[in-house]
Amino acid sequence: MNPTNDIRDIKGLVPVPHEWWWLWLLLALAAAVAVAAWLWKRRKPAEHTPAVPPPTPYETAVRALQRLREENPPIEQFYTWLSDIVRQYLEGRFHLRAPERTTEEFLFEASQNGALTPAHKELLAAFLQESDLVKFARHRPQATDQQRAFSAAERFVEETRSS
Repeated sequence: MNPTNDIRDIKGLVPVPHEWWWLWLLLALAAAVAVAAWLWKRRKPAEHTPAVPPPTPYETAVRALQRLREENPPIEQFYTWLSDIVRQYLEGRFHLRAPERTTEEFLFEASQNGALTPAHKELLAAFLQESDLVKFARHRPQATDQQRAFSAAERFVEETRSS
């Protein structure tokens, strides 16, 4: 074997194929993006639909009272729901932290706050204490007591609706 035959000389440059299809594809893609951007910029602004404001604490309480009346749950559950409705209303309407406090703590805070009239504070105290008797002391109120409590809650919400 000849040592000069095993090494071959360098070949010249290999010509690149002259297929320019990839360049045309790139140009078409750039044109499509430009047209899409132009159309996006020229589009008509969407009709602005005003955002629906969240329900007021009063509206929320009235709906919850209506639901409670329709469902008519057992007495313990009725008083629990009724108390929760009033407490959540108080928190939303007067910014009193009613749901997180015991009745005594809440009534003390309400007595320090000037948002409620003395008549409303008295109504609220009687209502919440009656609710606590049913919820925690297993007091069994009559149907008339249940209706009176519901009416007191409705009256409280209606009378404190506006400031």
